[in-house]
Amino acid sequence: MDPSKEFDELFQKMKQIERSEEARGTSLEKMQQKVGRKKRHVLPVFISIVMVVVACFFVFTMITPNSTPSDQLAAPVSNDDQNKAAIRAVLEHEFTGPDEEYIRLVKEMHRQQTDPTYEKYVGQDKNPDNTQYMKYLREKFSTYFTEHGFDVFIMSTPAHSYHRLYLKDYKISISTINVVQSENPDAPKNYSFTAQVLYENKDGEEMTFEMEGKAICSEPGKIGKIYFTAHGLSEKMNEDMNE
Repeated sequence: MDPSKEFDELFQKMKQIERSEEARGTSLEKMQQKVGRKKRHVLPVFISIVMVVVACFFVFTMITPNSTPSDQLAAPVSNDDQNKAAIRAVLEHEFTGPDEEYIRLVKEMHRQQTDPTYEKYVGQDKNPDNTQYMKYLREKFSTYFTEHGFDVFIMSTPAHSYHRLYLKDYKISISTINVVQSENPDAPKNYSFTAQVLYENKDGEEMTFEMEGKAICSEPGKIGKIYFTAHGLSEKMNEDMNE
């Protein structure tokens, strides 16, 4: 029962009883003390209940995953997923073009060796200044390679071999990339892959070439060695360039 209602009911009963003013005052005082004690008991009980509810809420919050995406812990990415992502990224860079910046930098180095009128001319007997060229390739590819793997990649084909310097108005793109880990338990770092490369020449003629290759991921998400070829694409690009 609500303490205030109990007080009112007791008070009404006292009004019906014939008592002296002193007796009525004494009884009223006792009732006030009784109700006051009950009020003091009710408040701590209420506070205790609230504290228990709050504590349960915090415990439940801590053990229940938060539904807010920004607060959730990202699921760990497996080594296999990292390796496949690195291979796909390299292939997408290689077969998306033309890469205008790469072509500009290569032409710049070529001019240093072949144009005597150029202020940076060094001749055929000296190496051109390749600082910007190396910086560009490092920014573009080093994330996906070990240090040694990166050096090997840029010093040999196939690094950007499908980005032709003097081929006009061509486009290349890649799709349907399928990367498969080796089933050999002794070679879990080996991968093979296939894809389709779309080539469009200056006349708007479109052709699709099958691409395949292999890679070794020496570290998680890092390629130590990679090789690939798009069968017939290089020959077709050379043919179009010589027309």
